[in-house]
Amino acid sequence: MEIRNEDEMVKTLKTLANPIRLRILSSLYGNKKHIYALSKELHLSYPLIHLYLESLEEIGLVKSQMEGSTKDERERKFYSIVSFEISVTPESIAKMYSESEKK
Repeated sequence: MEIRNEDEMVKTLKTLANPIRLRILSSLYGNKKHIYALSKELHLSYPLIHLYLESLEEIGLVKSQMEGSTKDERERKFYSIVSFEISVTPESIAKMYSESEKK
């Protein structure tokens, strides 16, 4: 994951600063799940999980895919974690600002 500007940096770090979002990422590591399963596992409301998943998906840390829709099973949206690495160093911050000043 490449953070290209100050707004993306702030949004990403704010999103990750929430312990519930971190628990969701931990739960999704290696396992795709639907909102109801996450809600039961984390003992949090469905709407709250949905809200947090939207913010994680918006910044590109999770992705969703509709699955199911067989005769016996209704279609559900499953979420999975996207492989990412975020590195914040003095060098990366300086580079981000020097590139934005060139534009």
